[in-house]
Amino acid sequence: MPRTAARPDVLVGTVFRGTWAVRTGLLTRAQLRSSAWRRLREDVYADAEQPDTHRLHARGACLVMPAGAALGGRTAAELHGLVDVAPVDLPVEVVLPPGVRWHPQPGLVVRTAPLDGDVVGRGPWLRWTSGENGRALLRESV
Repeated sequence: MPRTAARPDVLVGTVFRGTWAVRTGLLTRAQLRSSAWRRLREDVYADAEQPDTHRLHARGACLVMPAGAALGGRTAAELHGLVDVAPVDLPVEVVLPPGVRWHPQPGLVVRTAPLDGDVVGRGPWLRWTSGENGRALLRESV
C-alpha cells in the first residue's frame, strides 16, 4: 500500500520556507520533495493543492524579499483585483526602496522606487505598491 505524504495541518494551504519546516521538525528534507508540496523557488514551498497562480508566487517572493520592499507593477495590480494582468509565468515584480541592494532569484523582476507613506498597501502576508506609485510602475511594465 502506498504511503501518504506528510501534510502537517499547520502547513496546509500555506507558503513556507523549507529550512524553517525542517528546523522545526514539521517535515524532513525528503518529505519536502514529496508530491504534497510545490517548490516555488529556492527554499520556498507551497501546499501543492493550491492552484498555481501569480498570487501564489507573489506570496513566496514575500518570504525572501528584503525588509522594506514591496510588490509592484502587474503583481500589485493583480493583488488589487485586476483580472488577467499577471499570468502564472510572468515574473513577480518587486520594488526596492532606494539604497537597498538585493540579488534575487530567477522569476523576479526588481525595480527601485521610493516606498513611503500611503504608496504601500499591506495585506496579511505581503506588501504592495498602490496609488500613484503603483500606477506608474504598472505603466512601465506594460
